[in-house]
Amino acid sequence: MSKEKSRGLAESVLIWLVNIYVFIMMAIYPLVVGNKYYDISDVKWAFYKWTFIAFIVVFACIFAGHIGSFIKQKKTKDFFENTYKNMLATDWFVLAYLILCTISTLVSPYGDKVIWGYDGWYMGFVAQVSFVLVYFVVSRFWRWDSINLFIYLIAAFLVFFLAVIMRFRIDPFSMYDAKMDDYYLSHFLSTLGQNTWYSSYMVIIIPLGMIAYWCAQKLWQRIAFGAFLVMSFMTAVTQNADSAYPAIAGMFFVLFWISFDSNEKFLRFVECLIIALASFKIIGLLQVSFADRAVPLDSLSIFMSQSVVTLVLFIVILVFYFLLRFVIFQKTDLQIESFAKIRWGVLALAAVVIFAIIIYIVLNSTGKLPEQYALSAGYLVFNDAWGNNRGVSWRCSVDAFFKAGFVQKLFGVGPDGFLYSVYMTYQQDFVKIFGERIVQGCAHNEWLNALINVGLLGFVAYLGIFVSAFRDCMKHGKKYLYLYGVAMAVAAYFLHNFFCYQQIICTPIIFILMGMAGSVIRYGYKEGYKA
Repeated sequence: MSKEKSRGLAESVLIWLVNIYVFIMMAIYPLVVGNKYYDISDVKWAFYKWTFIAFIVVFACIFAGHIGSFIKQKKTKDFFENTYKNMLATDWFVLAYLILCTISTLVSPYGDKVIWGYDGWYMGFVAQVSFVLVYFVVSRFWRWDSINLFIYLIAAFLVFFLAVIMRFRIDPFSMYDAKMDDYYLSHFLSTLGQNTWYSSYMVIIIPLGMIAYWCAQKLWQRIAFGAFLVMSFMTAVTQNADSAYPAIAGMFFVLFWISFDSNEKFLRFVECLIIALASFKIIGLLQVSFADRAVPLDSLSIFMSQSVVTLVLFIVILVFYFLLRFVIFQKTDLQIESFAKIRWGVLALAAVVIFAIIIYIVLNSTGKLPEQYALSAGYLVFNDAWGNNRGVSWRCSVDAFFKAGFVQKLFGVGPDGFLYSVYMTYQQDFVKIFGERIVQGCAHNEWLNALINVGLLGFVAYLGIFVSAFRDCMKHGKKYLYLYGVAMAVAAYFLHNFFCYQQIICTPIIFILMGMAGSVIRYGYKEGYKA
């Protein structure tokens, strides 16, 4: 076998290996369970850890031979020059994040505790390195395959379907048992466990189905992806984590932004809205019809599924849709592209509303509003109990950051070091809110958590990964439409985890998705690897 054929064979094997790993993570990993919900985080971590170790060891051996073939052909310089030229902005941020995580680990006052991280969370240095490596190998050796995407969505559909029926006390795999507290019934579901872990997975998978529906050309595709969206939004309104709703708003806003490319795409966007709201209302009808079986949910989920407001909104959007179709198909000169400037108006309006809400919360929480305009409870007053007790985590985290020394401000306390730094320092504050049984292992805000764990420099690098990935996906989305799905997933992850955290289910998958986007940008849908 010639050296050229040997190198080509190594490349092909690496591509197959990475595609198999991605398949396992996207289609099998979400379905893996152990002993019901007992130690489910340990089960997921063990599966992720050993799958990754097996994969990366085999990959490293083959990749070493791959590099060796370049050395034998005296083309090492060409290989590294080409690698450098192909670097995306996201690649540089990921590389910077790896370096800064390493420095953070080395200067951490908590020694080897930050290597693996807090038990049950496992977001230490090892996990961060694995995310970085997964991103790089996927972005270089994974190849797009629409059949695989369809399989990933089937796996997600099964996860979502199980979650929906479990909200009506249908438990086909006996995941609940008499030994469990009632708490588990409303806070644990499907094959992912805790509802915020579940919702973080949900919000980065739904965009893949939305963009598939948005792009679908054949009737059977629209029906299939439409069914996926129905199940997606049914589980979205029953998963019982409020943090999912900002994420859903974010993914819809991105879809709204890109849908001004054509009349057809804008109609698809409105159809997605209709499917979402119709799914909410179907769940609401089921909750009322089978009230004795429906699991009690928080007020926001009940509002979305049962309120008159969402019903009226559904009717208004449905009427708008049919009027728009009538106007478009009357062969008028209406072109939705000519209304694209509306996007900036909506963006400005959203920014003003968010800014006004923040100002109100500040004034209301500091007692500076007239009594008739003030509220004493709810999301519009910030205190330690705000946002399902996130207030105490955020307050203590900000206070700890500003009190930290110069080195810790720059490089943090070490990956997954929140427990040993913030929680231990402010333990009395946390105990007042959570009691002694619940230990807080993170800030319940991924970006604030990064600031504590890897410092200001690590935070900038970590944030840069998501911002640059979003930008690149939006930039290249017109050529490769499915990149828009990754952009929506990144936006959803960013907004969802403003109220949540890194964990072993969603974080590897978002890095895989960003790696997929990097691969598509480099090689397109079909083009082979060119080193």
